[in-house]
Amino acid sequence: MEIEFQLTRGPIAEKIPPPARLGMAGAWLEFRGVVRGGENGQAISALEYEAYPEMAEREIRRLLTEISTRHLCIAAKVIHRVGVIPVGDTAIYVGVASPHRREAIALLAEFMDQLKRDVPIWKRRAIAGEARLSQPLHPGNARRAAAGTAALRSLDEAVSEISSSCQPLPAVRAPLAEAFGRVLRETVCAPEDLPPVDRSTRDGCAILANDDSANFQIVDTIHAADWKPRQLKPGEAVRVATGASLPCENLRVVMQENVERTGDQIRIVRRETATNISFRGEDLRAGEPLLRAGAKLDAGALALLATAGNVNLLVSPRLRVVHFTTGDEIIPPDQTPRPGQIRDSNSFLIRGLLHNLPCDVKQAHLPEDFEQARQLVETSKLQLSTFNLLLVSGGASVGEKDFTRALLESLGFEIVFSQINLRPGRPLIFGVNGSRVAFGLPGNPLSHFVCFHFAVATALARLTGGEPPKFLRGQLAEKLDDKPCPRETLWPAKWEIGPDATARLRPLAWANSGNVACLALANALVRVPANRGSVETGAEVDFLPLKYS
Repeated sequence: MEIEFQLTRGPIAEKIPPPARLGMAGAWLEFRGVVRGGENGQAISALEYEAYPEMAEREIRRLLTEISTRHLCIAAKVIHRVGVIPVGDTAIYVGVASPHRREAIALLAEFMDQLKRDVPIWKRRAIAGEARLSQPLHPGNARRAAAGTAALRSLDEAVSEISSSCQPLPAVRAPLAEAFGRVLRETVCAPEDLPPVDRSTRDGCAILANDDSANFQIVDTIHAADWKPRQLKPGEAVRVATGASLPCENLRVVMQENVERTGDQIRIVRRETATNISFRGEDLRAGEPLLRAGAKLDAGALALLATAGNVNLLVSPRLRVVHFTTGDEIIPPDQTPRPGQIRDSNSFLIRGLLHNLPCDVKQAHLPEDFEQARQLVETSKLQLSTFNLLLVSGGASVGEKDFTRALLESLGFEIVFSQINLRPGRPLIFGVNGSRVAFGLPGNPLSHFVCFHFAVATALARLTGGEPPKFLRGQLAEKLDDKPCPRETLWPAKWEIGPDATARLRPLAWANSGNVACLALANALVRVPANRGSVETGAEVDFLPLKYS
């Protein structure tokens, strides 16, 4: 069953093409849910929806799989808008394919009934007003409206909005040698059995599996590169090298350490129960999945694909990232700071965090003046329209010289939110411009570090079609000593697996968001609820493992 699911902040197209290959489908049935002009007897101008993307997709797939046992589903396409949706616009589109029309109707009806009950896509609020707007509400204006009514996002809300605003970039074909670190965008199946023939795992002599002869005549020698099929008889043996293809079936290999050889005769001096054979199809049978779509292509994955001869892969594109630092107080690391100056660490932090990702990073520094910065960006040779991700370090707060939001808006980015109820990292700006994504990161390095790992990492995962960061459950190995804070905290920590296979976390010391010493040790962020204060040794906590550190 082919299932496509998408959350979008933009309008849903008037015409949605069905899946390219519908197989044996006899009916393709579509449904559109349009925002009506009234809610609970009151006139409205729009509805606002929010979603938990990963859970929503999982539940939709589960529902369709379950319903398909009663009404066969060959393919389905589900698109749901989130954010503010004007009256008259489509909020949800569902298309299903079944062998017969009656079955498609029953499938769609049951799915829509359960969608509202089981899938975490919620109607957040109805926006009062006339039944219809005088003009359609532009998606960017909708975002601003939402940001104005709920300027301070929670951590979960911020992650959800980032995830729903970012869609996977179009996949590309890339040779195996250029695929490291990318996300596989199609399921790859074994073209043949692996291994393709029975192979010896030892240097030794191959004999019939049930041959109890005391002595054997060597009738051939097979090296790793040889292919010499023949049927062995009782009392016959073939010398084989490790990795050699065996001449026939129903053999076993006696290690050469366990035989005595005299000319072309051998005698087995020690018999073993092991066959010392890697049998055909032992790893994978032809047609079985080697790797599924969404897999991160590390060294092991590339070795598997190379073994199976898959050399031209459908993968995520190589990302193009531009990073601007800001602040007149910032100087290069090789200079000695005067009073009021600090060395630039954020450039190296960002480049280091992106190092293991398949991306091209361009960096530049902007003056602490909006007009000068805007002109420098416009006259630079960076060609921002070609970049997928824009990062601006600093200038994200509300000070007199904090211009990052205005700069992003001047570059065509619609601001989704500009503050989160989090420590460290409250002044975090997130904006979108079509498929491009921008973040205004708070200037202090610890805030930078924290915001990258939950916010930027989520966007990177969505853009590449990979797995977004997820919180795990662990146990504090030491007390987390803190005073109650009205904001939720992501506390830097070092984690490892304990003897009992439990994740054990040691909180690291930090006093404010300008601290950098803890960054050299941190490989996790412990989630501390608002107003919690200290957390005792042994307490169970949620934590985010830092895969980019």
